[in-house]
Amino acid sequence: TILGKNLCENNCDTIIKINASSSSLTPLDYDENGFPILYRSSVVLKAEVIDKNKFKRNYVVSGNYDFKVTTDSVITDQLKLDAFKKASINALNKLFAKITKDGAENDN
Repeated sequence: TILGKNLCENNCDTIIKINASSSSLTPLDYDENGFPILYRSSVVLKAEVIDKNKFKRNYVVSGNYDFKVTTDSVITDQLKLDAFKKASINALNKLFAKITKDGAENDN
């Protein structure tokens, strides 16, 4: 499912279940007055991949996204959400690379 929606109704070859394990927002750099001007959004995703033979593999991947803010700006909830989405996309790209690598190794 993605956002609560099933992408495959019947006879799916592979099922991927993904859960957010943790997330954080960390200041990385400060201006001359001590105000944060660079942040890192980080997420950790846990995934369970089940193939058509019911063989299960578990993965843990992390993703980051760094972004700048001006010293007089407020970090809004929307800005945080966008940063976490981009960090999650980074983590998903790593997950798909790992799944692809494992599949290629099993084909040999």
